[in-house]
Amino acid sequence: MERELPRNAETTFPEACAVCGGDVHIRVVEGHATSYCGGCHWIAHPKLAVHNDGLKVSFTTQASA
Repeated sequence: MERELPRNAETTFPEACAVCGGDVHIRVVEGHATSYCGGCHWIAHPKLAVHNDGLKVSFTTQASA
């Protein structure tokens, strides 16, 4: 069963940055998420989904080389 994402929320995922391993701060404002890593300054707009067993955070590929 999928649950509704809060309209406004903020949390930190320690050592979760895929780029540098730093802390990732995620803020949800009006249902839209933005993440920021204080270590490498990576900014992204992840997709979030709340399930009974937790929160799923996914990042889409922005470019490929």
